[in-house]
Parts: sequence; C-alpha cells; structure tokens
Amino acid sequence: MFLEWYTAAVIFFGLLFGLLMIGIPVAFGLLFTAMVGLIILGEGPKFLFDVPGYFFYHLNSFTLTCFPLFILMAMYVEKAGFGGDLFKTMRVLLRRVPGSLNAVGVASCAVFAAISGTSVGTAAAMGLVAIPEYKKYNYDPTLSVGSIAGGGALGILIPPSLAMIMYCVVTEQSIGHMFAGGILPGIMIAIVFITYIIIRCTINPSLAPSIPPEEMPDIGALRALLNIIPIILLIVSVLLTIYLGIATPTEAAGLGCFGGMFLGIAYGRLTPLDIVKITFEGTKVVAFIILLLMGGFTFGHLIVRAGIAVGISDFIVGLGVSKYAVLAMILGILVLLGCFMEPTPIIVTTMPIFFPIIMTLGFDPVFFGVLTAMTLETSAITPPVGFNLFVLRGIGEGYVTMAQIIRGAAPFVILYLLCILIAIMFPSIIMFLPGRM
Repeated sequence: MFLEWYTAAVIFFGLLFGLLMIGIPVAFGLLFTAMVGLIILGEGPKFLFDVPGYFFYHLNSFTLTCFPLFILMAMYVEKAGFGGDLFKTMRVLLRRVPGSLNAVGVASCAVFAAISGTSVGTAAAMGLVAIPEYKKYNYDPTLSVGSIAGGGALGILIPPSLAMIMYCVVTEQSIGHMFAGGILPGIMIAIVFITYIIIRCTINPSLAPSIPPEEMPDIGALRALLNIIPIILLIVSVLLTIYLGIATPTEAAGLGCFGGMFLGIAYGRLTPLDIVKITFEGTKVVAFIILLLMGGFTFGHLIVRAGIAVGISDFIVGLGVSKYAVLAMILGILVLLGCFMEPTPIIVTTMPIFFPIIMTLGFDPVFFGVLTAMTLETSAITPPVGFNLFVLRGIGEGYVTMAQIIRGAAPFVILYLLCILIAIMFPSIIMFLPGRM
C-alpha cells in the first residue's frame, strides 16, 4: 500500500503514542507499531522471516557490550555505599559556603554521575544520604530536594552516561568522543547550580540555616579527600583510558566493573552473595534495554521504509529558516517529549528522524548528541513523568511534598535551558575535548 509520508507519520506515530497512553511498555509499543506499519506497507511477511538476522545484525556489537558493564559498575558502587563517603567528603570541602549542604548535594551528584550513568540512580543514591541531613538541620525542603533532583539529572550527561551510549548505538557514533564532549558541559552545569544555590542562600539565609560549629566535620580537606581516593581513581581510570585511546569504551567498562566489585569487597561492603544478587539485577536491566533497542531498530526501519525520515527532513530544510532555528525546534520537541517519556525511549524513537536532518544541516554529530543529552536532563525533573521527582518524593516522605519538589526543581529546568543556550553560543565547550582525542 502506498502512503504519503505525512499520512504514514500521522498513522504510525498516532498508533505508537496511543499505545503508550494506555500503558503499553515502550519496547512492545515500538515493536507492535513497527509490525503493523510494515504489514500496511506490504512488507510484513517478508520482514517476519528476516527478523532474527535483522536483530542479530544490529545487536551483535562489541560497542554495545559496554552497556551491561557500566550498569554493573554503577550498581556495585551504589550498593557498597560509596555515595555516603562522597557526600561526607564534599561536606568538608564546601562547609563554609552559604547553603553548604545544598551545594554539597549538587557537587556529590556531579561526581557520582560519573559512576551511575543514570539520573534516577544518581538522585536516589544522593537523596538517601542528603535528605536525612536536610531534615536534621531544618533546611528548606523545596530548595534542598529540588537541588538533588536537578543535580541527579547530571547522570544523563556526565560520562559514562547510558543515554549517550544509546545515542551512539542508534546513530553509530563514537562513544569515546561523546563521553569527552559531555565532561565540560557537565562541570559547567554543576558550577551554575552551585552558584545559584549560593546566591539564593545568601539573599535568604533561612533557606539553609547555619550548622552549629560543634557539628561541623573536624577533619581537614586532605584527609577527607583520602576517603574517596579509590572512587576518584576508578572514575579517572575509566574516563582517561578512553580519552587517551588506551582502551575502547567496552574495555574501560570492563575495568570499571571489576574495579567497582573489587572496591566493594576490599572495603568489606559486598559479600559474594551480594555480587550474585547485583549481577542478576543488572541482567534484568540489560534485558529491558536490549528489548527496547530491538523495538527502536524495528521502528526506525519502518520510519525509513515509509519515507517519513526523508519527508520530514526535506520539509524542514525546505522551510528556508536558519539551521539554528531548526535546531531550536528539535530541542524544543525533545523538551516537550521529556515531559511524558524517559530519555532512552525518546532517543530510540526520535533519532531516526532528527539525526538525518542534523547531518543535512551540517551540525557535528557529537555536538548534537551532547545537546540532546543536556536537553533530556530536563525530562528527569519535569512532571508528569519526571522519575527523579517520584524517587525523591518516596525518600523524603514526611519531609517534602510533590508540589514542593516540583517547585524546587523548576529553577533548575530553567538553568538547564540557559546552559544549553550557552553551549550553542560557545560550541567549543562541547567540542574542545573531543577535538583533542
């Protein structure tokens, strides 16, 4: 059956979002929509016979192997409780700044993001440590928990970001270059967040009451840093081996996975039984991601087969507007989708359409990939689906309401958008490190 690309787009995207609205898991929604669409286009029976080889072709990837390894590394470190050590060290380093515990929360999120790879994992790990401290010292719950929600979203940007890996797998780009591109923007956003907190708490000290001197940490900065040297070495060894070309991302992920497990055992925080349980939990997560990738690749095949990707690309390019106006339109769509979907499904669903447009306009794929990650950070803290909000609501039961968390996270959404604008105006923030690999 012949369909104009715009008719096909309305039918297939309408079906997909209809399935998602009634609660069908994203992976199954993508697979079902793709199969129905291919049947409509007359390619269904043939594609069914080709499915095994098609999936094997796309999933038989050495690069994709880093997914489970990075996930396991994060789970080993998180279960071993190294997030608490990180928070205590940052508390020593930032104890004299206004709103110290809030600044500590953001700084800890930024560092832990280099292990976690996800926004939810980062927010949960830091929330469990920080929120009891906020309660103890009567910190304003709106700003405090909002800062953890915003800082936790850095897990999408700061490598080893699982969202970045997904982008690279779907668009066939270099994971190493993407990781390098995310480092400076991640640091910039963390600095902007801490600056905002300091300004707010300087203007209104009641948001973050002073901690009594006798309850301040009584150890020096050097000794505090020694407590997290193993974790810092783990992060640096993973990222530096990739940046210097010593190891591939997959090999570096293997190093990080072994290092995280070894540290947990060496510190007596993980038993052999814990290792087995964590490995099984990680396997479940990876199985879900693989299923999502299968759905994404199949849906992408439908988008190409129906001419939707080319049609949309030709239409947008034919508008004759500035390429930056097109980029703003695409990022705006990602922000809107982020209110209703997680980052990974957004990447799998939209990149088959947006990526060819970006390439036609002459943008660097790494530049666009990092901007995509920065934009999708807002998805973690915008209702109604922002998972960081729900995770922190559960952790902060009795201390903070959902309305307070949303109000607290709102300024950080604005700051994320501001940082995206800065990165577009000064692309070297993203491209400096990848250009020197």
